Amino acid sequence: MCLFSLQCKATASALLIFSFALSPQLSHSGDIRGNVSIEGTYFTSDDGSPDSWQAGSSVAADFELYQQIADNVSLSIRPFLRIDQHDSERTHADLREFVLTTNGDTWEFSGGLNQVFWGVTESRNPVDVINQIDNLESVDGSDKLGQLMLSFKWFSDYGDFETFVMPHFRERAFAGADGRPSTGFTVSPDAQFESARGDRHIDTALRWSRSFDSWDLGLHFFDGTARDPALIPQSQTQLTPRYQQMRQYGVDALGIFGDMNLKLEWIQRNGSEFKNHSEAVTGFEYTYVGLLSPLQDNDILPVEWCNNESINPIKMLLCNDRMDMGVVFEYLWDERGEQATQIFQNDILAGLRFAFNDERSSDALFGIISDLDYDSTTLSLEASTRIADSFRLTAEM
Repeated sequence: MCLFSLQCKATASALLIFSFALSPQLSHSGDIRGNVSIEGTYFTSDDGSPDSWQAGSSVAADFELYQQIADNVSLSIRPFLRIDQHDSERTHADLREFVLTTNGDTWEFSGGLNQVFWGVTESRNPVDVINQIDNLESVDGSDKLGQLMLSFKWFSDYGDFETFVMPHFRERAFAGADGRPSTGFTVSPDAQFESARGDRHIDTALRWSRSFDSWDLGLHFFDGTARDPALIPQSQTQLTPRYQQMRQYGVDALGIFGDMNLKLEWIQRNGSEFKNHSEAVTGFEYTYVGLLSPLQDNDILPVEWCNNESINPIKMLLCNDRMDMGVVFEYLWDERGEQATQIFQNDILAGLRFAFNDERSSDALFGIISDLDYDSTTLSLEASTRIADSFRLTAEM
């Protein structure tokens, strides 16, 4: 999951956000699993409004039911619910998945509410165009709403072919007047559409993917309603979303060469209501496997430090010869430059990913994005660890 980016970088750059979630993992006979989480959020300053708040809490539940109906037929249901202390708009429920799937030796067909992810890069995924972002749930765009669709996949020696038909569009939800982070604007619930069919426009998509030696390559075409709306000012405090029609062609490529991964996502978008343009994200990730193992291999650390009874966190870290560290570097580009409707038009990401490979499955992510045009910087940190068998503690800043 990518936590390096913020949707409102220009307005949130002066804020630090901290949240934690304690989630018991529930299971029953292998068919039902999920978690219930308690989240607390703290902002280091208020936003200047009369009803501004700095500390808040919320509760969320996310469950998945999987049922094998017949030999080649399965049903997956995944409901989601969040109740927020301050923002009534963030208190919401969604059916992430309600999809029936059947398959044969060389094909798979599914219908219903489903989630599809395309992409290989960390900071942003311009090729990921099928599902709408759950803007209430995360500012980085990693959470998605379920999309009503029919999809067919054909697996062949020439690659995997996928087709999608989406008869209904889902609008993006926005935080209410009491929500944070805030831009100072509220977004009207009455959206506008370029298509005369509104949210009933039938969207279609095609995708081909194949592996070549060290490379995984994907090509796609999308024709339909843009998932990210144009926000049109209606007053000094209110914006109206307008969903335009677009065609998108794209490429995603991942090259794996030992501990080095090379990544690329490129798209070309055109439409009657916005400037035809290209967008791209490219970079690499290099993983140092067993980062601290030389300390043990060369007997640099005292023997008594690395016994199983030690509870000193510094000693436990230095004695972990299984920890991996990934170095991530990416460049984000938008041909429109300062006229771009998304914020990463000329930016650089540098990040570190830690996988401790311990009994608690601990991990951490740190990232910094620098805007080369506006001289602004976004920092993010995520860390998580398991507590006991059924609880997990997550911190984000």
